[in-house]
Amino acid sequence: MDEHLLIQKYFSNIGSAFLAEHNVEVSVGDDASVISTNNNTQQINSLDTSIEGVHFLGSLPPEDIAYRSCVVALSDLAACGARPKWYSIALSLPKAEEVFLQGFAKGLEAFSEEYKIPLIGGDTTKGSLSITVQVMGEVDHGKAILRSNAKEGQLIFVSGVIGNAYLGLQELKDASNSTKFINSYLSPRARIELGQELVDIATAAIDISDGLIQDLSLICTQSNVGAEIFLEKIPTSMSHNSIDVINSGDDYELCFVADENKLDQLLEISQRLNTPITAIGKITSRKELVLYDVGGEEVELNSGFKHF
Repeated sequence: MDEHLLIQKYFSNIGSAFLAEHNVEVSVGDDASVISTNNNTQQINSLDTSIEGVHFLGSLPPEDIAYRSCVVALSDLAACGARPKWYSIALSLPKAEEVFLQGFAKGLEAFSEEYKIPLIGGDTTKGSLSITVQVMGEVDHGKAILRSNAKEGQLIFVSGVIGNAYLGLQELKDASNSTKFINSYLSPRARIELGQELVDIATAAIDISDGLIQDLSLICTQSNVGAEIFLEKIPTSMSHNSIDVINSGDDYELCFVADENKLDQLLEISQRLNTPITAIGKITSRKELVLYDVGGEEVELNSGFKHF
């Protein structure tokens, strides 16, 4: 079963009768929950679990495992346009080895320093290696970017380059002499600055974790719209774009939707942040996602990363 259908079927309505009582504006189903804490700000909360052999290679240095697991979680806040405030972790590991724990702590320190966010608590237990990270941030009241506000005729954009994480993972798996893309997999960036700049510009956004097609489909589903995107417009490091690469996931770039009249603002933001922003298609009323190749033919789509 698709992860998002699983969540929708079994968990989306639990405790829903109490959402208003506890000032919850957005709950299960978006990149993060949105909770009103006062008249000026709202708290943004998200949680991600990374498991050895599923989300990362067990052979990776503990510094990279820790850093990567935290960035993966923080990327959800970037998609909402949030300012990071705190994080906590739950670490399950087979045994408490000094070398591993020192390296893991070093990775957490690097993450905290880069994103100026403190570790405020967590839990440790014995078990298979897994890391659960809860990230918390805030937005000005009513300013969170959700997945559900895309409108017909708006343009679809992506940040950065799509597919480099997949290429880096292949280099690691193949023990290749080439290391050109390895850091794209080991040390992805959460587009926090870009997300904050997109507040009042983007009407919908998501971070690309499970693959461009799959994640854009979530915007379409929750906004009750469709999309047309063009293979040759998707920014990659390949001479010929491959559907398998662009939909492989682990990019943690932002896919977002905005009106065409925002192009000049987006160009200025792109230049100021030194972050490529590329228009790859538009929102339609067809309620399906269509990908066109260079010849204008529809490309058969795969579903991206599967959680189950």
